[in-house]
Amino acid sequence: MQFGHTEVLPHWYDLRVTVKKISISLDSGVFEQAKHAAEAEGIALSAWLSRAASEAADLAAAQAALAEYNEVYGEPDEEAMAQARAELEAIGFWKPETAQERDARLAALARLRGEVPDQTRRAG
Repeated sequence: MQFGHTEVLPHWYDLRVTVKKISISLDSGVFEQAKHAAEAEGIALSAWLSRAASEAADLAAAQAALAEYNEVYGEPDEEAMAQARAELEAIGFWKPETAQERDARLAALARLRGEVPDQTRRAG
């Protein structure tokens, strides 16, 4: 798009997206945080909010999928997880994770399950 100057769109922006114009209310503190985060990334507040909403919707969908999976197959026990990990490592599927990678993975799974508040997600 051009309006007297060149618009630079973020790499994740899909030009085929249909935009729905809405009116929303935000807590004033949340508004300020979002505005500053968008400014820090150099994108419009609406683009930042759209991406944040998309990420939240993706997380909700992933949480629903995990709940459905666990309902059908049950929670994997530690023994089954260890066996699967050993089999994958034996065929070279991945290298063993570091303690830091393990902590990050477990924190992400806890967040996905809704077990802990997300302390690691940046505002932008």
